[in-house]
Amino acid sequence: MLQQSPEKVLFIIDGFDELRLTQDIYDMSPNTDPLQKAPPEVILCGLMRRYLIPESILFVTTRTKNTVNKLVKGQQRFTEIMGFSASQVNGYFQKLFKKEFDCVRANETLLTACSIPVICRIISEMFRVGANVTSGLETTTSIYADFVSTLLEHHCQGLSQSVPILLRSLGQLAERGMLEHQVLFDEKRVNETVSDPDGSPFLCKLLIKRKIHQKTMFSFMHLSFQEFFTALYYVLLDEEESQRKVRELLHTVERGWALSRWSDKDFSMADEEVRRAKLLQPMILFLCGLCKKEWIHSFFDKHNISVSINTQSQIKEWVNQCSQRYQNEHMLFILHCLYELHEKSFVGKVLEGLILIDLSDIPLKRTDCWVLKYCLQCCEHIRNLKLHVTSDDLKMLQPELCRCKELWLMMDHISDDVDGLIAAVGKGKILHKLNIKPKTHESGFCLEISVSVRDEDITLTFSSLVITSLTLTCPSSVVSTINSAVPLYSFQHLCFDREDSSLLVFLKSLSGLKKVCLRGPRLHGLRLSDTFAPQILSLIQACPSLTELRINPIDGYMSEKSLKDSLKKIDWTLTVWGKSVLIKPDGKRLTVEKLNIKKEKSESIKGESCSSSKAESSSAQSSSEDVFTPELLQGDDVDKHKNTYRFVCPHAGQFRCSLTSLVFVMEGEGEVLYKTVSWDPHVLDGLGQMQPAGPLYNIDCSHGSISQLHFQHCEILSEENKDGLAVAHLVGGNVEIIQPLKVTETHVMIDISELSNFALVWIKRKFGSPKRGQVLLFLRNLTLERKKLNVHLLPGNVPISEVQSRHCDKKYIETSSKCHLIPNQKYSLCCQPEKCEVQPETEIFECDHFDQNYHPTFEVFLDVNIEEVLLGILDKTKGGKEVWNRRRIFLTAPSEGAETSEDRRIPETEFVDTHGDELIQRVSSVMPIADSLKCKKMITGEMWSKIKTAEPKTQKMRLLLDALDSGGASVKAEVYKLLKENEPFLVADLESGPSGPSPQ
Repeated sequence: MLQQSPEKVLFIIDGFDELRLTQDIYDMSPNTDPLQKAPPEVILCGLMRRYLIPESILFVTTRTKNTVNKLVKGQQRFTEIMGFSASQVNGYFQKLFKKEFDCVRANETLLTACSIPVICRIISEMFRVGANVTSGLETTTSIYADFVSTLLEHHCQGLSQSVPILLRSLGQLAERGMLEHQVLFDEKRVNETVSDPDGSPFLCKLLIKRKIHQKTMFSFMHLSFQEFFTALYYVLLDEEESQRKVRELLHTVERGWALSRWSDKDFSMADEEVRRAKLLQPMILFLCGLCKKEWIHSFFDKHNISVSINTQSQIKEWVNQCSQRYQNEHMLFILHCLYELHEKSFVGKVLEGLILIDLSDIPLKRTDCWVLKYCLQCCEHIRNLKLHVTSDDLKMLQPELCRCKELWLMMDHISDDVDGLIAAVGKGKILHKLNIKPKTHESGFCLEISVSVRDEDITLTFSSLVITSLTLTCPSSVVSTINSAVPLYSFQHLCFDREDSSLLVFLKSLSGLKKVCLRGPRLHGLRLSDTFAPQILSLIQACPSLTELRINPIDGYMSEKSLKDSLKKIDWTLTVWGKSVLIKPDGKRLTVEKLNIKKEKSESIKGESCSSSKAESSSAQSSSEDVFTPELLQGDDVDKHKNTYRFVCPHAGQFRCSLTSLVFVMEGEGEVLYKTVSWDPHVLDGLGQMQPAGPLYNIDCSHGSISQLHFQHCEILSEENKDGLAVAHLVGGNVEIIQPLKVTETHVMIDISELSNFALVWIKRKFGSPKRGQVLLFLRNLTLERKKLNVHLLPGNVPISEVQSRHCDKKYIETSSKCHLIPNQKYSLCCQPEKCEVQPETEIFECDHFDQNYHPTFEVFLDVNIEEVLLGILDKTKGGKEVWNRRRIFLTAPSEGAETSEDRRIPETEFVDTHGDELIQRVSSVMPIADSLKCKKMITGEMWSKIKTAEPKTQKMRLLLDALDSGGASVKAEVYKLLKENEPFLVADLESGPSGPSPQ
């Protein structure tokens, strides 16, 4: 058979992971003779690499496909075992426990979990012994814990070991199997660990035939129980040992994740670590579930088990860090971890800090969608989410998907179930960008949908591989009209030609339509004929709001002049570029209309503002405030770069600080001392979705005569965000949220009863709303030939005096600084002359970081003889729109004779702050530097230990730089000296600054 009909041979290789192949397999000579004797692993690899019987068919089962991918040659097809469908779950219970199935059906979480066959088996066994499954089973861990507790109660009463000892011995056996990749244990080893294995309900006894004799082996009732007992074993250990084992587990899994992204096509030792990580992952899930004592309290209480706070923190920190580094299958695992933890505030904190959650490479199972649904429910918003789901699962997820700012969907097919998502975009909810793409069908008739909102208009694009693409721009209110007029799947049948004018009829039915764009293969051969021209004219007349019609491609222009003349009569124009046509209103007509609209608006606004301006005037007079400039007190050596402000109030009244814009309402005289202090936003954890909205002020008054405080904010108030501001009062480690008495266009007002630390916070936030910002400039000479201009993009309520105090070794360049900036959007700096070098090219504006360091957003390196530059800030997400218009900046550097020695020397203290990112990536001698700093008592022993144990070197350097902020200028100068000793070439390279032409 092997020689005569090899194509009819099917090889089944079951349990490929058990081979645990190493690099040695590749060093062996390939076996090409099917009749030649060879070790089993060599024969198997020969078959998979197609050296042996290449015509045969292989069927390989594996838990990880990385190595199989690299070994198997020729055409491949992967199939994943998904578990039970909903009908199969129903059939399973109807056959065995028909009456009890109502309990499962009532618990949607449990019903979803039953798509995993082993869960069905667990629930069935619990029904058999009469256990209660009506409540408390919310996570996979809770199901296993409840099942184990049930078996211990019903089947382990007569065992020779106590329950704690039994659990520990089972865990020890399970861990050994997990680390050695074993699911079968010989009788001798089991007896050494478990005193009565035959009586344990968690172990199965097997007789394995070995040629002429039999061997007794044991296994856990299912591999998942081996994973559960290993996790439970780690919990049962003493705290120090438990943390050590958990740390090793987390490190092993993350290392495997990192290696899985290698692009090396050859087999390597990395594959073994990737497989190992995949096999150990479920233990982390169970550890996360065991942290949630509330779900399995009876199990913990009965057996006196508890997960230490430190171990919980260790696991949560790992989950949080990994969520920021990985996507797709690893991100999906992180979501499952968050579900097992089942801690709403922590889930929200992790997910809302992510820029992107990408699950587009993985078709989500029903259980995955249930996990995602829960995680989304814990968040107020998600920035960007990419999913691969079925239309059925979309129904389950749809209410929560509206929490996403941007949503990308890959689906089996597009049905009308997406109407709700499109409507959510149109109604101005959080969701403002939606892309839906089906899996490609052979026929090509697969509709893609893209929806986005900008300037209160919604743009919908319907496209396919072989049909016309239709893009509509209209007010959001038109969305409901579109959904009701034409089912989404019918867009692929709408045509735009002489024979079928169904699309034109549809477009005429829409009121408020602004732009229409048609493009695609189906338009080839379309001519501007005498038949077509009247349809265009009728569309324009039927849609008075239409401002633009584009058609691309189009052939022939035999009636172009006729159409142009017809359009001219109604003040429209036709422009042709190649095979593209643009039809739009005449510019003069549009200008006149805009002027009329503007005039009407200005007259109405003028009338409305007369009464309000009078009211505001009287209000301003009644609450007039005196402006004062405080005295600046010099801090000690530790805080010498921090300002302390002093104001001696002579009498009762309202006083505004000219430097910080703080307003004090005084009941009488008194001395007021105030300053900004470090703002750790983590103090807001657990208080809902809050984030800093201003600096943290420490305020004290000797006479206790302050009755109100007014804090400057940087919000541009609207109906959506007017109620979002509050004040956090931090005292004695506690946080009190104070609701404002009033919020004006510039300030938030509160009553106070005691003084300490105060800061503005956001309770809720509208994404994409602009803030009042400011652009601050600081100049510094680097060498006699080079200087650097620091450009800071900051919220408008950051006091300039605070930024100046942190950059006192630089020259502040005064200019008009006001602008409007949108959080989390990318901006770039435009600079002339071109020989100036700007870094980075783009940067994200973050308005919730008030950390007192105020690092520059952009750096401009220029020759020392340049006295003037032209600067502007561009919004990269809006096509380069200027948000801070270009202006001339006069640098006017002082002459050489006027320069001080401080100006001429290389700024040692600034070197570390300026090149922090480069130092993190490039410094290799971190520990010698840390050792020197420890010897000179410039860092603590505790910090030195953290640096020593941190991995990789970039993390070591990051910790070292973080420690320098508290050490002051002298420590940074010492680090500069040590860098010159240990990394002289790196320092020379960084001090030379960027060179070459400016980026375009």
